[in-house]
Amino acid sequence: GMIDNWLKQLNPEQREAVLHNEGPQLILAGAGSGKTTVLVTRTGRLIAEKKAKPEQITVMTFTNKAARELKDRVAAKLGPSAKGIWAGTFHSFGLNVLRKYHKLAGLPKQFGILDATDARALVRELGKDLHHSSKQGFDAEKLLSIMASWRQEGRTKAKSEDEYEELTQMLLPKYLKRLELLGVADFDGLLLKPLQIFSEHPHVRDECNDQIKYLMVDEFQDTNLVQLRLVQRLVEDHHNIAVVGDDDQSIYGWRGACVSNILNFPRLYKDCHVVRLERNYRSTPSILKVANEVIHKNSERHAKILKAEAAKEQDHKPELFVYETEEEEADDVVQQIHHFVREGYGYNDIAILYRSNSQGGLIEGSLRHGQIPYALT
Repeated sequence: GMIDNWLKQLNPEQREAVLHNEGPQLILAGAGSGKTTVLVTRTGRLIAEKKAKPEQITVMTFTNKAARELKDRVAAKLGPSAKGIWAGTFHSFGLNVLRKYHKLAGLPKQFGILDATDARALVRELGKDLHHSSKQGFDAEKLLSIMASWRQEGRTKAKSEDEYEELTQMLLPKYLKRLELLGVADFDGLLLKPLQIFSEHPHVRDECNDQIKYLMVDEFQDTNLVQLRLVQRLVEDHHNIAVVGDDDQSIYGWRGACVSNILNFPRLYKDCHVVRLERNYRSTPSILKVANEVIHKNSERHAKILKAEAAKEQDHKPELFVYETEEEEADDVVQQIHHFVREGYGYNDIAILYRSNSQGGLIEGSLRHGQIPYALT
């Protein structure tokens, strides 16, 4: 029937995740295991089965691009009614709440948003008024991240004699006062202010709980404590919360992401349904074997092993090269490329992935020196 139409391309685990209705669900999805497909299909099925109207479904994604992809894919099957689904980032969700309840947030109707660059400039400007000349040359980035954690914890007093702690105690109230005078919210405020409204005006929290019948969160391993708190407040009445994430892929620890959110999720919600998507559609068995061996060494993780579902016919063993220096590495990359081209491969058959942008410069230099045409993507 109609539902089979939604389910026919899915493997058994994906199907299990898609067919889940009420209550909390944790979907542990390894790389390339089709998590977007699961989110799209579950959203579409809930609407097709009339479990929810499109506007009763909210999906939090990590980027606006992911939100657009989700809506487009649901719309491709469901038609224009999919436009009613709310999908977007946590920050755009917070922005929506604040636009609707701007008076309660103490913001003007057409309030602006202070981006990271403006926030740094503002902090530096406020720092100029400090009488301690020793405190003039502070790192604005570092100060803002300390201010962010104070705001998350509701702290106002320094815990130690550390100069950044003392600076924060002096500058945080001034900073918040200035935001108020300017009639703007900063990025942290887009998450913290809605939480404050929910606490001070329970009827607003009730309205949001009634409006959102099903909440889904993608890339849950990259959420921080404030985002987790927001999620919890939005589903307090019904616990219809499905989160998708991969505890082995959290790369935002330095931004305050808490991998513990995903590790402890089944403890937060006792009746939590857990599904593991372990079939990888993007890679070959031997590459996954290397990845699984490396990941296996992580101590804090949910147990799961990725298994390859891709065509098995030509499975080459990955090779590992160890170099003394970055220069040696960059030169050898060029030698390897020359070797493959001599074997009859084209330049566009070859890809180089590197971990950080700073590594790219060295490799690019070597490629130019070796007269190898390349494109950065």
